[in-house]
Amino acid sequence: MDDGEREKARIAGVFDRASATYDQLGIEFFGTAAAELVRRTDPRPGESVLELGSGRGASVLPAAEAVGPRGRVVATDLAPGMLAGLRALTADVPWVQVAEGDAEHPPEGPWDVVQAGLVLFFLPDLHGTLDRVRDVLAPAGRLGFTWFGESDDSWQELTRQLRELAPEPAGPDPADEDRGPFSSVATMHDVLSDHGFLDPTTSTIRVQVEFSDADQWWAWIWSAGLRVMVERLEAHGVLDRARAVAAPELERRAIAGTLSWWTDIRCTLAHR
Repeated sequence: MDDGEREKARIAGVFDRASATYDQLGIEFFGTAAAELVRRTDPRPGESVLELGSGRGASVLPAAEAVGPRGRVVATDLAPGMLAGLRALTADVPWVQVAEGDAEHPPEGPWDVVQAGLVLFFLPDLHGTLDRVRDVLAPAGRLGFTWFGESDDSWQELTRQLRELAPEPAGPDPADEDRGPFSSVATMHDVLSDHGFLDPTTSTIRVQVEFSDADQWWAWIWSAGLRVMVERLEAHGVLDRARAVAAPELERRAIAGTLSWWTDIRCTLAHR
């Protein structure tokens, strides 16, 4: 197994362990991003839709509703727990198929729509993936995906303090890393054009998450990407200490009415 495959397996494991509470905490986040994605990909009655990195189906279900029983939706993910949750949700929607699958290797088409919600930035081989997606799209097919833009940096100091309790293995500082195609909208559009996609456009929505209390904040970071950090804290035996470190800041925010976080979600659409 090469480094890229190991990284995919690591990420899949994190999200598999998060699957029980992923998008299940009563916090409106993934649904908002998914609604923008499906609005832009605009699946139509009778069309075929491929969902890459489906998670628990935030954009699968509205796509299925849009294509209707004459259409077809195939949802793929590498995390078994995500797939199990999605199968339960779509048990009465026979035109949705849920299957284990690697987003880097989409199944044969032709697909009218390929969509990916907050997943492409995890892929070790984005460039190869774009070529393969282009090849499985129908002649007039469209690719839609969401990714992160600007976000609330007011949490950086607390995150830094927590990371220092259980430092990551030596390596480049993530703050100094080149985000490549995800560094700007213009760069992403250029990359898509280089891979044979036409007329790329990107919309941006701001999503704000409001936490009811500190316990919900902790539940939220356990349930999504920051679970990586919390698992490291737990593995080093410092999770209780981390809670103590975070408590004053969470209490201050709760009193001030700022126990919240926002991020811009970019939604890019391109045509074959």
